[in-house]
Order: sequence, then structure tokens, then C-alpha cells
Amino acid sequence: MSLSEFSLKGKKALVIGARRNMGKGFALGLAEAGADVAVTDLNTESGQLKAVSEQIEAMGRNSIHLKTDISSQKEVKAMVEEVIQAFGGIDILMNVAVMYHMKSVVDLDEESWEQLTNVNLKGYWLTIQEVSPIMKKQGSGSIINLTSRGGLKAHADKAMGNYAIVKSGIAMMTRQYARYLGPHNIRVNAIAPSLVEWEEFPGQENITDKEKRNPKEKKDISEQEKFEAWSTGPENIPLGRVATFNEMANAAVFLASDASSYVNGTILNVDGGYMA
Repeated sequence: MSLSEFSLKGKKALVIGARRNMGKGFALGLAEAGADVAVTDLNTESGQLKAVSEQIEAMGRNSIHLKTDISSQKEVKAMVEEVIQAFGGIDILMNVAVMYHMKSVVDLDEESWEQLTNVNLKGYWLTIQEVSPIMKKQGSGSIINLTSRGGLKAHADKAMGNYAIVKSGIAMMTRQYARYLGPHNIRVNAIAPSLVEWEEFPGQENITDKEKRNPKEKKDISEQEKFEAWSTGPENIPLGRVATFNEMANAAVFLASDASSYVNGTILNVDGGYMA
């Protein structure tokens, strides 16, 4: 074994959904390991995505930031073309975009269901469809999808049921593409987290005040407390705590690097023992 196999120096990465939380953590982690990183998100007005790109450049890496709706084939094609123009290739694709609703799956309407599947299934599929031909020409590549513990077992929280369904689809998409693309030396794997630290409560743009839960009945709670109150808490995780962004990024660097050259079609649980 050589530690140099974990290096991403000279690699070109594209991270989808990188403006905050895990997406941001993954992008910065890949850059820290040596990769040039293009970051994209649907929301660029907040300036968060640009700030991530600037942090990557501050490490001495190349970076571009792009606004992209990954449910649109036209926009995905344009995004990939811009990345190729800037970097000359794509060695690593990370699909991290997330969309869900704070409703039981039986209470979802058609519009909400389409939003869920457009981002979490169609979006992942479109990016892989556009990037994999480039990787085929290059003769190698690593694709990493974000699934979840919720995609591997039925979730106790009713509001997570819709998320669990689409995340289970991503897990199977990962395995199927691993079979299709493996002969081209393209590895396709996924990371399945449990609870992770949050800068901003994910999905809160789609949550009404009535739907937010605060069991401690405090007026001012942190974004982390909001998430833990809504989801199953760290008391259900053997390690007894949530994961850090750095811990999640370490898993991504491993799967993106030559250190995992024989890892393909794997769902890597980075969950503190939740699935044990």
C-alpha cells in the first residue's frame, strides 16, 4: 500500500449540489486531496456556491461554479460542456443534490412526487448519462452517488418515507451502472450516511412553520437541532454522535482515488454503526 494512492492530484472533479452541507464538504475534501473541482447547484443567488469555489481556489486548485437544474437534460449538457472546456476532462463525478418533502409518502401530491424524482433520480441519471461517455473516452473514471441509510431500510419517521424511496432507487442505480460501466474501467459507488452535521437544515425551503418540529420548545434552536429533532437522533447510532463533514469527505476521497481501484458497485455505509 502507498499513501500516494489516496492523492487526487491532477484529477478533475464535478460535484453536483455543492453550495452547502455535505456537498460543500465533499467538494472541499476532494480539493484538499489535490483535485480541481467544478461545483454546481440550482441556487446560486445566495453566493454560497461562489464562496465554495473561492475556497477551492484558495487551496491552489482550479474551480468553476455553475448554476444548473439537473432535471433538465439541456442544462446538464451545457454544464458538462462548460466543465470540459475549463478542465479538459472529468475524472470524478459526485452526485450530491438532495430534494425531499416533510410529508408522509401517502400524503404527497403529484407535484411533490415529481420534484422528488426529478432531482433524486432523473437528475442523477442525466448527469451519469452525460459524463460517462467522457470517462469512456478517457479510459477511466469514478462516479460517486449520495444515497442514505433511509435508502437501505424502511424509515421509522413517516416524513422520511418519500426520501427513503428515492434514495433506494439511487442505490440500485449505482449497482446497475457499476455493471454497465465497469468494463470501461469506470467505477460507480455510493455513500450512505446516517446523521451528519448541518450548516443549514436541509430541505427547509419546502417546510412550513407548522411542519417544523421542536421538541424542546425553544424559540431559537440551531440548524443542527432542527435536523436532529426531525430525524431519528444520534442516540440511535452506536457511536452516539453525528458525523462531521470531514469524515464524510474522507470516504469520498477514498472512493475517488486509486486506493479504491477494485471497489465497484458498493454502497459504503458511513453511519457510525447505524446499519449494524
